[in-house]
Amino acid sequence: MQSMLDSLDGFGGVYLALFIIAIISGVFPLTNSEAALIAIGAGSSYTWPKLVLLAVIVSVGQSITHAILFFMARGMSKVGAKHRPWLAKRITQAHALGERWKKSELILISLGATVGVPPQILVAILAGVVGVRFRIFMPISFVGRVVRFATIVLVAHLWS
Repeated sequence: MQSMLDSLDGFGGVYLALFIIAIISGVFPLTNSEAALIAIGAGSSYTWPKLVLLAVIVSVGQSITHAILFFMARGMSKVGAKHRPWLAKRITQAHALGERWKKSELILISLGATVGVPPQILVAILAGVVGVRFRIFMPISFVGRVVRFATIVLVAHLWS
């Protein structure tokens, strides 16, 4: 494992590889950033600052994906529903769900970002549909993802 990581480092590739995995895993959960970080944390001799940097890179990649989903959901809720009754119905349901969570939306965003329940992809879409401000959603989401991924990679490193 270490020789493979060393060969990736020669191209700056471990950073780029994790960034790409993070972007993909932000939409396709089968591409698992957590598993990649566990493998790197457990199977490498990287120092903890480098492991934390890798966790931040994964957080940036997923945050980019979640920001795109947030704005796509916001746009679909404003434009797409006018011409598609089935979409209007779903958006109405999302608004009703969002209203129930209105007082605890910060907790919902935080839980999705750190614990992953509910999945952050769903939180990003719901936040976009119900009109959570992006300047509230993104910082909480990003910091939560950094905490989540740094914890995962450092625990894997300590247990190896």
